[in-house]
Amino acid sequence: MNDHRKIFSGAALGIIGGLSGRAVGLIGTLLIARHLTPDIVAEVTVATVIALTGNWIAAWGCGQYVVVRGGEGREAIFAASMVYLLAGIAMIAVLWWATPTLAQWLQAPRVADYLPGALLGIGIRRLGAIPDKLLARELRFGRIALGTALGDVAYAVVAVSLVSMTTLGGQAMIIAFIVQSCVIAGATITATRLRDWLLPVKVSAARLRDILRFGAPITGEIVLSEGARYWDKPLMFRLVGAHDAGSYGMAFNLAQLPAVYVGGHIGAVMVPAVTRAPPQERPALMVRALTFAALLLFPMSAGLAICAPTLVAALLPPTWWQVAPLLSVLAIAALPGTGSFILSAFLAAHSRNQWLMWIEVATMATLVSSLWLLSKGGVLLASGAIGVAALVQWLLTVRACRADGLRLRGLVAPCLRIALACALMSVAVLAWRWATQAHLAIGWRLAGEVLVGVVVYGGAMWGVGRDLVGDALAGLGMSRRRHLEDRVREGESTP
Repeated sequence: MNDHRKIFSGAALGIIGGLSGRAVGLIGTLLIARHLTPDIVAEVTVATVIALTGNWIAAWGCGQYVVVRGGEGREAIFAASMVYLLAGIAMIAVLWWATPTLAQWLQAPRVADYLPGALLGIGIRRLGAIPDKLLARELRFGRIALGTALGDVAYAVVAVSLVSMTTLGGQAMIIAFIVQSCVIAGATITATRLRDWLLPVKVSAARLRDILRFGAPITGEIVLSEGARYWDKPLMFRLVGAHDAGSYGMAFNLAQLPAVYVGGHIGAVMVPAVTRAPPQERPALMVRALTFAALLLFPMSAGLAICAPTLVAALLPPTWWQVAPLLSVLAIAALPGTGSFILSAFLAAHSRNQWLMWIEVATMATLVSSLWLLSKGGVLLASGAIGVAALVQWLLTVRACRADGLRLRGLVAPCLRIALACALMSVAVLAWRWATQAHLAIGWRLAGEVLVGVVVYGGAMWGVGRDLVGDALAGLGMSRRRHLEDRVREGESTP
Protein backbone atom coordinates (compact mmCIF):
# COMPACT_ATOMS: atom_id res chain seq x y z
CA MET A 1 0.00 0.00 0.00
CA ASN A 2 1.50 3.35 -1.04
CA ASP A 3 1.63 6.41 1.22
CA HIS A 4 -1.44 8.06 -0.32
CA ARG A 5 -3.57 5.00 0.21
CA LYS A 6 -2.28 4.67 3.76
CA ILE A 7 -3.22 8.29 4.48
CA PHE A 8 -6.72 7.94 3.05
CA SER A 9 -7.24 4.57 4.73
CA GLY A 10 -5.99 5.97 8.02
CA ALA A 11 -8.22 9.03 7.71
CA ALA A 12 -11.22 6.76 7.14
CA LEU A 13 -10.32 4.66 10.17
CA GLY A 14 -9.87 7.82 12.24
CA ILE A 15 -13.30 9.12 11.26
CA ILE A 16 -14.99 5.77 11.93
CA GLY A 17 -13.18 5.35 15.22
CA GLY A 18 -13.89 8.93 16.23
CA LEU A 19 -17.58 8.69 15.42
CA SER A 20 -17.90 5.34 17.19
CA GLY A 21 -16.11 6.65 20.25
CA ARG A 22 -18.21 9.81 20.37
CA ALA A 23 -21.41 7.80 20.03
CA VAL A 24 -20.40 5.51 22.90
CA GLY A 25 -19.26 8.51 24.93
CA LEU A 26 -22.57 10.30 24.40
CA ILE A 27 -24.56 7.26 25.48
CA GLY A 28 -22.32 6.90 28.52
CA THR A 29 -22.73 10.58 29.43
CA LEU A 30 -26.51 10.31 29.31
CA LEU A 31 -26.46 7.16 31.46
CA ILE A 32 -24.08 8.79 33.96
CA ALA A 33 -26.41 11.78 34.21
CA ARG A 34 -29.21 9.47 35.38
CA HIS A 35 -27.20 8.76 38.54
CA LEU A 36 -25.45 12.07 39.25
CA THR A 37 -26.69 15.61 39.81
CA PRO A 38 -25.60 18.53 37.62
CA ASP A 39 -23.41 20.08 40.32
CA ILE A 40 -21.30 16.93 40.69
CA VAL A 41 -20.84 16.56 36.93
CA ALA A 42 -19.89 20.26 36.72
CA GLU A 43 -17.22 19.90 39.41
CA VAL A 44 -15.67 16.87 37.70
CA THR A 45 -15.73 18.71 34.37
CA VAL A 46 -13.98 21.75 35.84
CA ALA A 47 -11.25 19.58 37.39
CA THR A 48 -10.71 17.83 34.05
CA VAL A 49 -10.56 21.14 32.13
CA ILE A 50 -7.92 22.48 34.53
CA ALA A 51 -5.81 19.36 34.00
CA LEU A 52 -6.26 19.54 30.22
CA THR A 53 -5.25 23.20 30.17
CA GLY A 54 -2.03 22.38 31.96
CA ASN A 55 -1.43 19.58 29.49
CA TRP A 56 -1.84 21.88 26.46
CA ILE A 57 0.57 24.45 27.87
CA ALA A 58 3.17 21.87 28.90
CA ALA A 59 3.04 20.06 25.55
CA TRP A 60 5.04 22.88 23.91
CA GLY A 61 4.63 21.42 20.45
CA CYS A 62 6.88 18.45 21.24
CA GLY A 63 4.56 15.98 19.56
CA GLN A 64 4.45 18.06 16.39
CA TYR A 65 8.24 18.38 16.61
CA VAL A 66 8.56 14.58 16.50
CA VAL A 67 6.35 14.44 13.40
CA VAL A 68 8.12 17.28 11.59
CA ARG A 69 11.74 16.87 12.73
CA GLY A 70 11.81 13.20 13.70
CA GLY A 71 13.54 12.38 10.43
CA GLU A 72 16.62 14.25 11.65
CA GLY A 73 17.58 11.33 13.87
CA ARG A 74 17.18 9.88 17.35
CA GLU A 75 18.55 13.03 18.98
CA ALA A 76 15.53 15.02 17.80
CA ILE A 77 13.05 12.40 19.03
CA PHE A 78 14.77 11.82 22.37
CA ALA A 79 15.17 15.55 23.04
CA ALA A 80 11.50 16.22 22.32
CA SER A 81 10.51 13.26 24.50
CA MET A 82 12.54 14.49 27.45
CA VAL A 83 11.28 18.07 27.19
CA TYR A 84 7.71 16.76 26.95
CA LEU A 85 7.98 14.41 29.94
CA LEU A 86 9.87 16.86 32.18
CA ALA A 87 7.46 19.69 31.34
CA GLY A 88 4.59 17.35 32.18
CA ILE A 89 6.06 16.51 35.58
CA ALA A 90 6.54 20.21 36.32
CA MET A 91 2.99 21.02 35.20
CA ILE A 92 1.46 18.30 37.38
CA ALA A 93 3.50 19.44 40.39
CA VAL A 94 2.46 23.10 39.98
CA LEU A 95 -1.24 22.29 39.56
CA TRP A 96 -1.17 19.85 42.46
CA TRP A 97 0.35 22.55 44.66
CA ALA A 98 -2.16 25.12 43.40
CA THR A 99 -5.22 22.87 43.82
CA PRO A 100 -6.53 24.48 47.04
CA THR A 101 -6.15 27.98 45.58
CA LEU A 102 -7.94 27.04 42.34
CA ALA A 103 -10.78 25.37 44.24
CA GLN A 104 -11.18 28.43 46.45
CA TRP A 105 -11.22 30.86 43.49
CA LEU A 106 -13.81 28.76 41.69
CA GLN A 107 -15.83 28.48 44.90
CA ALA A 108 -15.88 24.72 44.38
CA PRO A 109 -14.28 22.85 47.32
CA ARG A 110 -14.91 19.42 45.78
CA VAL A 111 -12.79 20.29 42.75
CA ALA A 112 -9.81 19.81 45.09
CA ASP A 113 -10.95 16.18 45.55
CA TYR A 114 -11.19 15.52 41.81
CA LEU A 115 -8.17 17.38 40.43
CA PRO A 116 -5.44 15.00 41.72
CA GLY A 117 -7.10 12.07 39.94
CA ALA A 118 -7.55 14.12 36.77
CA LEU A 119 -3.84 15.04 36.87
CA LEU A 120 -2.93 11.37 37.28
CA GLY A 121 -4.99 10.53 34.18
CA ILE A 122 -3.28 13.29 32.21
CA GLY A 123 0.13 12.08 33.36
CA ILE A 124 -0.60 8.55 32.15
CA ARG A 125 -1.89 9.85 28.84
CA ARG A 126 1.30 11.88 28.33
CA LEU A 127 3.34 8.67 28.50
CA GLY A 128 1.67 7.53 25.30
CA ALA A 129 1.74 10.86 23.48
CA ILE A 130 5.18 10.60 21.87
CA PRO A 131 4.59 6.98 20.74
CA ASP A 132 1.34 8.26 19.23
CA LYS A 133 3.30 10.71 17.08
CA LEU A 134 5.79 8.00 16.09
CA LEU A 135 2.87 5.92 14.85
CA ALA A 136 1.60 8.94 12.90
CA ARG A 137 5.05 9.33 11.29
CA GLU A 138 4.83 5.70 10.17
CA LEU A 139 1.26 6.25 8.85
CA ARG A 140 -0.10 3.65 11.31
CA PHE A 141 -3.32 5.55 11.87
CA GLY A 142 -5.36 2.40 12.41
CA ARG A 143 -3.59 1.65 15.71
CA ILE A 144 -4.17 5.22 16.89
CA ALA A 145 -7.88 5.07 15.99
CA LEU A 146 -8.23 1.69 17.69
CA GLY A 147 -6.67 2.96 20.91
CA THR A 148 -8.90 6.04 20.98
CA ALA A 149 -12.07 4.03 20.33
CA LEU A 150 -11.18 1.42 22.98
CA GLY A 151 -10.44 4.21 25.44
CA ASP A 152 -13.85 5.79 24.86
CA VAL A 153 -15.56 2.45 25.36
CA ALA A 154 -13.56 1.77 28.53
CA TYR A 155 -14.52 5.17 29.95
CA ALA A 156 -18.22 4.63 29.29
CA VAL A 157 -18.26 1.08 30.71
CA VAL A 158 -16.28 1.90 33.86
CA ALA A 159 -18.06 5.18 34.60
CA VAL A 160 -21.58 3.81 34.11
CA SER A 161 -20.77 0.67 36.12
CA LEU A 162 -19.31 2.61 39.05
CA VAL A 163 -21.98 5.32 39.28
CA SER A 164 -24.76 2.74 39.13
CA MET A 165 -23.30 0.14 41.53
CA THR A 166 -21.24 2.19 44.03
CA THR A 167 -21.46 5.39 46.07
CA LEU A 168 -18.31 6.90 44.55
CA GLY A 169 -20.27 9.70 42.85
CA GLY A 170 -18.04 12.03 40.87
CA GLN A 171 -14.95 9.97 41.67
CA ALA A 172 -16.40 7.28 39.42
CA MET A 173 -15.91 9.62 36.45
CA ILE A 174 -12.33 10.36 37.54
CA ILE A 175 -11.51 6.65 37.87
CA ALA A 176 -13.02 6.07 34.42
CA PHE A 177 -10.84 8.89 33.04
CA ILE A 178 -7.74 7.21 34.50
CA VAL A 179 -8.74 3.86 32.97
CA GLN A 180 -9.36 5.56 29.62
CA SER A 181 -5.89 7.13 29.77
CA CYS A 182 -4.32 3.73 30.54
CA VAL A 183 -6.02 2.12 27.56
CA ILE A 184 -5.08 4.89 25.10
CA ALA A 185 -1.47 5.13 26.34
CA GLY A 186 -1.12 1.34 26.41
CA ALA A 187 -2.31 1.04 22.81
CA THR A 188 0.38 3.39 21.51
CA ILE A 189 3.24 2.38 23.82
CA THR A 190 2.87 -1.32 23.00
CA ALA A 191 2.87 -0.53 19.28
CA THR A 192 6.31 1.13 19.42
CA ARG A 193 9.73 0.31 20.80
CA LEU A 194 10.86 2.18 23.92
CA ARG A 195 14.37 2.54 22.49
CA ASP A 196 12.97 4.56 19.59
CA TRP A 197 12.10 7.46 21.89
CA LEU A 198 13.46 6.79 25.40
CA LEU A 199 16.96 5.40 24.81
CA PRO A 200 19.26 8.26 25.94
CA VAL A 201 21.47 10.02 23.42
CA LYS A 202 23.51 13.17 23.72
CA VAL A 203 21.39 16.29 23.17
CA SER A 204 22.96 19.58 22.10
CA ALA A 205 21.96 23.00 23.40
CA ALA A 206 21.12 23.99 19.83
CA ARG A 207 18.56 21.19 19.66
CA LEU A 208 16.89 22.36 22.87
CA ARG A 209 16.76 25.95 21.58
CA ASP A 210 15.22 24.67 18.35
CA ILE A 211 12.49 22.84 20.28
CA LEU A 212 11.70 25.94 22.34
CA ARG A 213 11.46 28.13 19.23
CA PHE A 214 9.41 25.55 17.36
CA GLY A 215 6.94 25.05 20.20
CA ALA A 216 6.14 28.65 21.11
CA PRO A 217 3.68 29.53 18.28
CA ILE A 218 2.16 26.05 18.25
CA THR A 219 1.50 26.22 21.99
CA GLY A 220 -0.23 29.57 21.66
CA GLU A 221 -2.48 28.37 18.85
CA ILE A 222 -3.40 25.08 20.55
CA VAL A 223 -4.11 26.65 23.94
CA LEU A 224 -6.37 29.28 22.40
CA SER A 225 -8.24 26.95 20.06
CA GLU A 226 -8.77 24.26 22.70
CA GLY A 227 -9.53 26.87 25.34
CA ALA A 228 -12.30 28.26 23.16
CA ARG A 229 -13.94 24.82 23.34
CA TYR A 230 -13.50 24.14 27.05
CA TRP A 231 -12.87 27.25 29.14
CA ASP A 232 -16.49 28.37 29.14
CA LYS A 233 -17.23 25.47 31.57
CA PRO A 234 -15.11 26.72 34.53
CA LEU A 235 -16.08 30.34 33.72
CA MET A 236 -19.74 29.43 33.80
CA PHE A 237 -19.17 27.52 37.05
CA ARG A 238 -17.59 30.59 38.65
CA LEU A 239 -20.31 32.95 37.39
CA VAL A 240 -23.58 31.02 37.82
CA GLY A 241 -22.81 28.19 40.24
CA ALA A 242 -22.36 24.43 40.09
CA HIS A 243 -25.92 23.28 39.34
CA ASP A 244 -26.51 25.68 36.45
CA ALA A 245 -23.00 25.05 35.09
CA GLY A 246 -23.66 21.30 35.07
CA SER A 247 -26.86 21.75 33.07
CA TYR A 248 -25.04 24.10 30.71
CA GLY A 249 -22.24 21.57 30.15
CA MET A 250 -24.69 18.81 29.25
CA ALA A 251 -26.61 21.09 26.87
CA PHE A 252 -23.35 22.23 25.27
CA ASN A 253 -22.25 18.64 24.61
CA LEU A 254 -25.56 17.80 22.95
CA ALA A 255 -25.63 21.06 20.96
CA GLN A 256 -22.18 20.34 19.53
CA LEU A 257 -23.30 17.09 17.87
CA PRO A 258 -24.01 18.63 14.43
CA ALA A 259 -20.70 20.51 14.47
CA VAL A 260 -18.74 17.43 15.55
CA TYR A 261 -20.40 14.82 13.36
CA VAL A 262 -20.84 16.94 10.21
CA GLY A 263 -19.02 20.28 10.31
CA GLY A 264 -15.81 18.87 11.78
CA HIS A 265 -15.42 16.23 9.09
CA ILE A 266 -16.34 18.61 6.27
CA GLY A 267 -13.72 21.03 7.58
CA ALA A 268 -11.11 18.27 7.84
CA VAL A 269 -11.74 17.25 4.23
CA MET A 270 -11.68 20.87 3.00
CA VAL A 271 -8.12 21.55 4.18
CA PRO A 272 -6.42 19.24 1.65
CA ALA A 273 -9.10 19.87 -0.99
CA VAL A 274 -8.65 23.65 -0.96
CA THR A 275 -4.88 23.37 -0.77
CA ARG A 276 -4.79 21.20 -3.91
CA ALA A 277 -7.27 23.33 -5.88
CA PRO A 278 -5.95 26.16 -8.11
CA PRO A 279 -6.30 29.56 -6.38
CA GLN A 280 -8.92 30.79 -8.86
CA GLU A 281 -11.17 27.80 -8.10
CA ARG A 282 -10.99 28.01 -4.32
CA PRO A 283 -13.74 30.65 -3.69
CA ALA A 284 -16.35 28.67 -5.65
CA LEU A 285 -15.25 25.49 -3.87
CA MET A 286 -15.76 27.13 -0.46
CA VAL A 287 -19.23 28.45 -1.35
CA ARG A 288 -20.20 25.01 -2.52
CA ALA A 289 -18.85 23.36 0.63
CA LEU A 290 -20.68 25.84 2.89
CA THR A 291 -23.93 25.26 1.00
CA PHE A 292 -23.53 21.51 1.40
CA ALA A 293 -22.80 21.96 5.12
CA ALA A 294 -25.87 24.19 5.52
CA LEU A 295 -28.08 21.51 3.93
CA LEU A 296 -27.11 19.16 6.77
CA LEU A 297 -26.32 21.46 9.69
CA PHE A 298 -29.33 23.77 9.56
CA PRO A 299 -31.95 21.01 9.98
CA MET A 300 -29.85 19.15 12.57
CA SER A 301 -29.41 22.26 14.71
CA ALA A 302 -33.01 23.41 14.24
CA GLY A 303 -34.22 19.91 15.03
CA LEU A 304 -32.21 19.78 18.25
CA ALA A 305 -33.51 23.19 19.26
CA ILE A 306 -37.16 22.39 18.59
CA CYS A 307 -37.06 18.82 19.98
CA ALA A 308 -35.06 19.77 23.09
CA PRO A 309 -37.96 19.62 25.62
CA THR A 310 -39.07 16.17 24.45
CA LEU A 311 -35.49 14.89 24.09
CA VAL A 312 -34.49 15.94 27.61
CA ALA A 313 -37.71 14.62 29.17
CA ALA A 314 -37.19 11.26 27.46
CA LEU A 315 -33.49 10.76 28.20
CA LEU A 316 -32.67 12.60 31.43
CA PRO A 317 -34.11 12.63 34.98
CA PRO A 318 -36.08 15.69 36.24
CA THR A 319 -33.00 17.19 37.97
CA TRP A 320 -31.66 17.97 34.49
CA TRP A 321 -34.77 19.83 33.25
CA GLN A 322 -32.78 23.02 32.67
CA VAL A 323 -30.86 21.33 29.85
CA ALA A 324 -33.89 21.73 27.54
CA PRO A 325 -34.02 25.54 27.22
CA LEU A 326 -30.22 25.74 27.20
CA LEU A 327 -30.05 23.19 24.39
CA SER A 328 -32.56 25.19 22.36
CA VAL A 329 -30.33 28.27 22.61
CA LEU A 330 -26.96 26.55 22.14
CA ALA A 331 -28.00 24.41 19.17
CA ILE A 332 -28.60 27.56 17.12
CA ALA A 333 -25.78 29.59 18.67
CA ALA A 334 -23.16 27.03 17.62
CA LEU A 335 -23.92 27.27 13.88
CA PRO A 336 -21.66 30.23 12.94
CA GLY A 337 -18.69 28.58 14.64
CA THR A 338 -18.96 25.56 12.38
CA GLY A 339 -18.96 27.79 9.30
CA SER A 340 -15.85 29.56 10.59
CA PHE A 341 -14.08 26.23 11.03
CA ILE A 342 -14.83 25.29 7.42
CA LEU A 343 -13.68 28.71 6.18
CA SER A 344 -10.42 28.38 8.10
CA ALA A 345 -9.35 25.84 5.45
CA PHE A 346 -9.37 28.69 2.92
CA LEU A 347 -7.16 30.85 5.14
CA ALA A 348 -4.82 27.93 5.82
CA ALA A 349 -4.50 27.26 2.09
CA HIS A 350 -3.31 30.86 1.65
CA SER A 351 -0.92 30.65 4.63
CA ARG A 352 -2.90 33.17 6.69
CA ASN A 353 -1.81 31.59 9.97
CA GLN A 354 -1.41 34.95 11.70
CA TRP A 355 -4.99 35.83 10.83
CA LEU A 356 -6.16 32.54 12.31
CA MET A 357 -4.28 33.26 15.53
CA TRP A 358 -5.72 36.76 15.95
CA ILE A 359 -9.21 35.54 15.18
CA GLU A 360 -8.84 32.99 18.00
CA VAL A 361 -7.66 35.76 20.36
CA ALA A 362 -10.63 37.98 19.46
CA THR A 363 -13.07 35.08 19.80
CA MET A 364 -11.75 34.16 23.24
CA ALA A 365 -11.87 37.78 24.44
CA THR A 366 -15.46 38.09 23.18
CA LEU A 367 -16.49 34.86 24.87
CA VAL A 368 -15.04 35.81 28.26
CA SER A 369 -16.45 39.35 28.26
CA SER A 370 -19.87 38.20 27.00
CA LEU A 371 -20.08 35.47 29.63
CA TRP A 372 -19.24 37.93 32.38
CA LEU A 373 -21.82 40.49 31.21
CA LEU A 374 -24.66 38.12 30.34
CA SER A 375 -24.25 35.90 33.40
CA LYS A 376 -25.84 38.66 35.48
CA GLY A 377 -29.14 37.65 33.86
CA GLY A 378 -28.81 33.94 34.66
CA VAL A 379 -27.48 30.85 32.94
CA LEU A 380 -29.94 30.92 30.02
CA LEU A 381 -28.94 34.45 29.04
CA ALA A 382 -25.28 33.65 29.67
CA SER A 383 -25.46 30.74 27.21
CA GLY A 384 -26.06 33.34 24.51
CA ALA A 385 -22.40 34.31 24.91
CA ILE A 386 -21.54 31.27 22.80
CA GLY A 387 -23.60 32.74 19.95
CA VAL A 388 -22.03 36.18 20.35
CA ALA A 389 -18.49 34.77 20.23
CA ALA A 390 -19.35 32.47 17.30
CA LEU A 391 -20.84 35.37 15.34
CA VAL A 392 -17.76 37.55 15.94
CA GLN A 393 -15.55 34.65 14.83
CA TRP A 394 -17.62 34.19 11.67
CA LEU A 395 -17.54 37.89 10.74
CA LEU A 396 -13.78 38.16 11.30
CA THR A 397 -13.12 34.97 9.34
CA VAL A 398 -15.25 36.13 6.40
CA ARG A 399 -13.48 39.49 6.40
CA ALA A 400 -10.06 37.81 6.44
CA CYS A 401 -11.05 35.57 3.51
CA ARG A 402 -11.93 38.61 1.37
CA ALA A 403 -8.26 39.48 1.05
CA ASP A 404 -7.83 36.37 -1.10
CA GLY A 405 -10.90 36.90 -3.24
CA LEU A 406 -13.56 34.92 -1.35
CA ARG A 407 -17.04 36.50 -1.51
CA LEU A 408 -20.04 34.78 0.05
CA ARG A 409 -22.86 36.69 -1.67
CA GLY A 410 -23.78 33.51 -3.52
CA LEU A 411 -24.41 31.81 -0.18
CA VAL A 412 -27.28 34.09 0.92
CA ALA A 413 -30.05 32.82 -1.39
CA PRO A 414 -29.38 29.09 -0.75
CA CYS A 415 -29.27 29.65 3.01
CA LEU A 416 -32.59 31.53 2.93
CA ARG A 417 -34.24 28.62 1.14
CA ILE A 418 -32.74 26.10 3.56
CA ALA A 419 -33.89 28.26 6.49
CA LEU A 420 -37.43 28.32 5.04
CA ALA A 421 -37.46 24.52 4.89
CA CYS A 422 -36.25 24.40 8.50
CA ALA A 423 -39.03 26.79 9.56
CA LEU A 424 -41.66 24.57 7.92
CA MET A 425 -40.09 21.57 9.65
CA SER A 426 -40.24 23.32 13.03
CA VAL A 427 -43.92 24.21 12.61
CA ALA A 428 -44.74 20.62 11.69
CA VAL A 429 -42.87 19.24 14.72
CA LEU A 430 -44.64 21.65 17.07
CA ALA A 431 -48.00 20.68 15.56
CA TRP A 432 -47.21 16.99 16.09
CA ARG A 433 -46.23 17.65 19.72
CA TRP A 434 -49.45 19.58 20.39
CA ALA A 435 -51.58 16.86 18.81
CA THR A 436 -49.95 13.88 20.57
CA GLN A 437 -48.72 15.07 23.98
CA ALA A 438 -51.85 13.79 25.74
CA HIS A 439 -52.04 10.50 23.86
CA LEU A 440 -48.54 9.06 23.38
CA ALA A 441 -45.73 8.09 25.74
CA ILE A 442 -42.71 10.37 25.76
CA GLY A 443 -40.53 7.93 23.80
CA TRP A 444 -43.07 7.60 20.98
CA ARG A 445 -43.53 11.37 20.89
CA LEU A 446 -39.79 11.84 20.46
CA ALA A 447 -39.60 9.23 17.70
CA GLY A 448 -42.56 10.91 15.99
CA GLU A 449 -41.00 14.36 16.20
CA VAL A 450 -37.79 13.10 14.59
CA LEU A 451 -39.69 11.30 11.83
CA VAL A 452 -41.97 14.27 11.12
CA GLY A 453 -38.97 16.60 11.01
CA VAL A 454 -37.08 14.42 8.53
CA VAL A 455 -40.07 13.95 6.24
CA VAL A 456 -41.17 17.59 6.23
CA TYR A 457 -37.65 18.96 5.76
CA GLY A 458 -37.01 16.54 2.91
CA GLY A 459 -40.30 17.47 1.25
CA ALA A 460 -39.75 21.19 1.75
CA MET A 461 -36.26 21.03 0.24
CA TRP A 462 -37.67 19.10 -2.71
CA GLY A 463 -40.08 21.97 -3.25
CA VAL A 464 -37.90 25.05 -2.61
CA GLY A 465 -34.36 23.76 -3.03
CA ARG A 466 -34.34 20.78 -5.34
CA ASP A 467 -31.47 22.31 -7.30
CA LEU A 468 -29.39 22.66 -4.13
CA VAL A 469 -29.80 19.00 -3.28
CA GLY A 470 -29.06 18.05 -6.88
CA ASP A 471 -25.97 20.25 -6.95
CA ALA A 472 -24.70 18.70 -3.72
CA LEU A 473 -25.14 15.19 -5.12
CA ALA A 474 -23.60 16.22 -8.45
CA GLY A 475 -20.66 17.70 -6.59
CA LEU A 476 -20.00 14.39 -4.89
CA GLY A 477 -20.27 12.62 -8.23
CA MET A 478 -18.03 15.21 -9.90
CA SER A 479 -15.36 14.60 -7.28
CA ARG A 480 -15.44 10.92 -8.14
CA ARG A 481 -15.22 11.56 -11.88
CA ARG A 482 -12.31 13.94 -11.40
CA HIS A 483 -10.54 11.31 -9.36
CA LEU A 484 -11.00 8.78 -12.16
CA GLU A 485 -9.88 11.32 -14.76
CA ASP A 486 -6.75 12.01 -12.72
CA ARG A 487 -6.07 8.27 -12.60
CA VAL A 488 -6.46 8.04 -16.40
CA ARG A 489 -4.15 11.02 -16.99
CA GLU A 490 -1.57 9.50 -14.66
CA GLY A 491 -1.80 6.23 -16.59
CA GLU A 492 -1.45 7.97 -19.94
CA SER A 493 1.63 9.84 -18.78
CA THR A 494 3.32 6.71 -17.48
CA PRO A 495 5.86 5.35 -19.97
